[in-house]
Amino acid sequence: MPHSRTDEGRAIIMEGARSIMVHTARRQELITYAELARQISKDTGAEPFDVTLDAGRDALGTLLADVVKDDLLHSRFMLSSVATLSEAEREPGSEFYILAEHLGHLEPDASGERKYAFWTEQLKLTHDHYKRRI
Repeated sequence: MPHSRTDEGRAIIMEGARSIMVHTARRQELITYAELARQISKDTGAEPFDVTLDAGRDALGTLLADVVKDDLLHSRFMLSSVATLSEAEREPGSEFYILAEHLGHLEPDASGERKYAFWTEQLKLTHDHYKRRI
């Protein structure tokens, strides 16, 4: 299970996830959670996150939150803004907004419109940051 990974394994997976999201941002694109999970497994050789199960989605969400928290020490945007629910639902899941609230970047009672505006702002900051680094 993804929750039982060793610290060393988790660090490798975190770096893999970060690298995939950075490359996605450099291409000015989005990536679905399912594709991100597949790519992490492919790139790191780690057990895949099964995003069809609650436990797999929770584990991937925790991983992305850890990447964001680590990155926020050096940046002013949420790198995970490039990850979305699906090709059809081109917006992040509720955990993205919960993390933003927890970090103090989004008010807890934000409307759906405000949340969407926050996400698009974070996505633009992320894309702009990495666009300059091609």
